[in-house]
Amino acid sequence: MVRKTFLVISAFLLFYFSTILLSYGAFEEKGAGARPMGMAGAFTGVADDVNAIYCNPAGLELVKEVETMGMTTRLFGLKDLTYYLFGGVVPTKKIGTFGLSYSQFGCSEYRENQTIFSSGQSLGSGIYFGFNMKIMSIKIKGASANSEYGRASAFGLDVGALADISSKFRLGIMAMNLNSPRLGSSPENLAQKIRVGASFQPLSGYITSLDLHLPVSSIMVDPEIRAGFEVSLNRNFTLRAGVENDPARFTGGFGFCWNIFKFDYAFLSHPFLNGQHLFSFSLHLGNQTMQN
Repeated sequence: MVRKTFLVISAFLLFYFSTILLSYGAFEEKGAGARPMGMAGAFTGVADDVNAIYCNPAGLELVKEVETMGMTTRLFGLKDLTYYLFGGVVPTKKIGTFGLSYSQFGCSEYRENQTIFSSGQSLGSGIYFGFNMKIMSIKIKGASANSEYGRASAFGLDVGALADISSKFRLGIMAMNLNSPRLGSSPENLAQKIRVGASFQPLSGYITSLDLHLPVSSIMVDPEIRAGFEVSLNRNFTLRAGVENDPARFTGGFGFCWNIFKFDYAFLSHPFLNGQHLFSFSLHLGNQTMQN
C-alpha cells in the first residue's frame, strides 16, 4: 500500500510536468540550508528537519519539535549576490506541521524576495504529503536614484510526498512551481523542476542519499545527479560530503550542536567560479508540539 500510493503520486507529477514546454525565469534554485547543501542538495529523501520547507515539505511531519533557522551566503563569494533566509517549523498534535520562511537575494539594484507558507501531513502507513504556497516578488532599480525598471510578483505552488519503505529506506518526490507561475505579464514561466530522492540509513548516525533533479525542459534526459553522505561522530558533531554533476563539483560541511543550539557550515566548490560558503544557525526547542 505504501509503495502503491507513492508510485501513483510520482507518476502523476511526472506526467504533468512532461506536458509543459521549456521555461526560464528568475528565482532559479540557489540552495537553502547548510546541512542539505553540505550533502550537495541530495535531501529530497531525507527532509527530516526545518530544511524540509525548501527540499520537500512532506518531511515537515517528521519534525517533532519547534525549529527555527537562519542562513546566509554569498553566491560565488560575491557581495552583490548575497542570499539569506529565515525559517521556522511548528508541529501540532492533530493538524500536521506548519512552516514559514522568508528569503532575500540580490542587492539594491536587483532584489528577489520570497515568502513561503508550508504544511506537512501524515497520510498513514508511512506516507507523508506536503505543500508550499509561495509569494515571490522582484524589484529592479533604474539608472537614477528615484527610478525603477520595474517590479512584479507571482504565486507559486510546490507539492511533495515522502514514503518510509522500511525503517532504513525512504523515498521522496517534490514538484516545484506546479502551477507554472509567471512574474507579472512576463511570457516566461519561473523555473520548474521535479526532484526525486532516496535515502538509506545503514546504521544509526549514518545517512546516504541520492537525488535526481529533472528540469521540465528535459524531463526524460540530462538529470542533475546529486549524492550525499552524513555521519554523526557523536551527539554533538556531524560531518557531511557530497558530489553533483551540474555543475561538476564536490561539497562538504559539518554541524555542531550544543543544547538547543546548532551551527551548520557547508562549502560548495565550482569548476570555474569561486567557491561558496554557507552558514546556518538554528534553534531546537525540545518537544514543544502545540495543542490543537
